[in-house]
Amino acid sequence: MKKLATIVFLFALWAPAMAQQKAQYSQYLFNNFLLNPALSGIESYTDVRFGTRRQWVGIEGAPVSYYVSGHSSFGTSDRNSPNGPGTGKGFIPRMPSKNPRATRYHKARAHHGFGAMAQVDKTGPLSTTNASLTYAYHHPITRRVNMSVGLLGGVVQTRLDANAIRLNHQQDPTLRPGTMSRTNFDLGLGTWVYSDYFYVGVSAAQLLTTRISQSEGPLEAEQKLQPHFFMTAGYRFRVRYDLSFEPSVMLKLASPSPLAVDVNAKMTYANRFWAGVSYRHGDAVAALAGVNVNHVLDFGYSYDLTTSGLNSASAGSHELVVGIKLRNKARVLCPEWLW
Repeated sequence: MKKLATIVFLFALWAPAMAQQKAQYSQYLFNNFLLNPALSGIESYTDVRFGTRRQWVGIEGAPVSYYVSGHSSFGTSDRNSPNGPGTGKGFIPRMPSKNPRATRYHKARAHHGFGAMAQVDKTGPLSTTNASLTYAYHHPITRRVNMSVGLLGGVVQTRLDANAIRLNHQQDPTLRPGTMSRTNFDLGLGTWVYSDYFYVGVSAAQLLTTRISQSEGPLEAEQKLQPHFFMTAGYRFRVRYDLSFEPSVMLKLASPSPLAVDVNAKMTYANRFWAGVSYRHGDAVAALAGVNVNHVLDFGYSYDLTTSGLNSASAGSHELVVGIKLRNKARVLCPEWLW
């Protein structure tokens, strides 16, 4: 069982057409930018996030992922802060008020967003590194509903270190010491319809299979990027002036794998503390929690309890995210748009 993860992921990434290749995260709820470039510049500040995930702790060669992402808006203003800088927009202001009329909403302005991200995912002797740039255009549809479209471009490099693979028969001629790598162009598209109380997004990643370069070791195998498709939606219910309930769902498809479904629920108190649960069908149940320390710093942590056949060997998965808000002139404590 300890070597199962390595075997599965090696086969998935180096066979001609296999399953999901992108790193899996439980806290995409708080950084949907990882899945959809249309979120570039959705806030009035520059959103920078650092994340790491250790999956299936206790299984040798299990996935370990790291990422850094950042995006910023150009052409926005603070006109949606009805009570001056720092109050936030939407019907749940930065500092909750018992008076709902204090959250009068103003139509947003069209603006641009730019972003970048880098990710490293390592599974035993197999590693994937990608770097991307993003652009999005945001435009109001109605007084309270906005829409954005986004584009992602970058490169993805996959490497297999045969020197790190241990076999029962080390003299097997099929696998000799060496390294095999591939570098491919990456293209992603997305759209995001959002307001202060709901969002709906659709995105696609790894749409190109164009190979930039290759470095052949002794292995002769074919590898190509598999397109990934995501659809996500969420809604915010106001329980009382300082408490909100936010259910959401995500559908993920990476053929030939079956459709994957995540169902999530989160509670946010005073725009400072949040906690929730997530259910990933056939895989795991996750507990999530976090705190917005101030208008600059926030933390998020999640623990996944494995429900698949790996639960007898795995001690679960851990994920940590650190967020930094730069150029936050309005001193926004919690993201003003629900995403």
